[in-house]
Amino acid sequence: MAIVHGGNVYEIAARLGCSPDSLLDYSASINPLGPPPGLMEEFTTCFHRLQHYPDIANRSLIEALSRFHGLPENRIVVGNGSTELIYWLPRALEMRKGGVVLPTFGEYRKAFELQGVEMQRVVTVPDTHFQPTVEQLDTLCDKVSPEAILFTHPGSPSGTLLSPAVREWIREKSRPGGIVCIVDEVFVDFCEEESLKRTLTESCKLVLIRSMTKFYGIPGLRLGYLLTSDDIAARMRHFLPPWSVNTLAQIAGAFCLGQDAYRRETLKLVEHERTEFARQLEKLDGLKVYPGRANYLLVELGRKLPPAAVLQEELLHSRGILIRDCSSFEGLNEHFIRLAVRLPEQNRRVLDGITDWVRSHSS
Repeated sequence: MAIVHGGNVYEIAARLGCSPDSLLDYSASINPLGPPPGLMEEFTTCFHRLQHYPDIANRSLIEALSRFHGLPENRIVVGNGSTELIYWLPRALEMRKGGVVLPTFGEYRKAFELQGVEMQRVVTVPDTHFQPTVEQLDTLCDKVSPEAILFTHPGSPSGTLLSPAVREWIREKSRPGGIVCIVDEVFVDFCEEESLKRTLTESCKLVLIRSMTKFYGIPGLRLGYLLTSDDIAARMRHFLPPWSVNTLAQIAGAFCLGQDAYRRETLKLVEHERTEFARQLEKLDGLKVYPGRANYLLVELGRKLPPAAVLQEELLHSRGILIRDCSSFEGLNEHFIRLAVRLPEQNRRVLDGITDWVRSHSS
């Protein structure tokens, strides 16, 4: 099963015969500030540790995550990116039937179906900003009695949050005797106050999937983790291979969690630029921007405009800008794009390109 991803700068650069560094990547939503200042020096200080195997128990990293989230260490599981954890989850949970809210990250369907899980789809609509309703979830449960349901909060690629009613539904359903609610929160760092982690003490069947690569600008290191019950955490550890998280990733994770000034600067920048970027895009005839809370925006192209693939190719070849064509997301179509939120001058460059394209196809 082929899955299309954003951030494939190496593939695109090879096709164009250029350096990946020459591309302005708006298809992957990574902190535009890059890794926190001081991380390179931290690597240099600890470079000698590469002569040893990584800490098989990820002690320093889990201790740092425990302090940051205010949760017991036995509720935290780390992995080689959140994707590794996604692939082991259905096996650890011994799932046979599940539900998935669409659109979402494409690897979920592949990971779960490779383990033989029968997945029922909940297809959301623009009117609810591509998040489910309680009625849809109740219908799914009445129809197939799933053992687990997968949500995304903020949505990917919509960037929108689950409604208060659905969050309450998750709290109730993930209590003892209920169903496992898996919530992808890999972009919730940009609105941490909205995380469902505060309900973990009462919701023993709640699994939160988190990532350190987006907010801290380190996707090349691969680092993700789960926040869940001690029982589910123990089952996940049983399946994960040893030394899954390398030494540099362990060092980076613990270091990043202590960078409070970097975190504040990131939140201030992304909030301001996302608001301004959305405001400017909404001025263009035929574009609809969804109210995201992460570091990206979902934009719908009007039916009078060519499909997203045309815009993607024109921006790439004329300006070296790579955006995400969202037609590969199940539940969307060829008229949606996703744009990262980056630095002001970069956002202006993308806005200029889209503005010229819209005008050329509107005349």
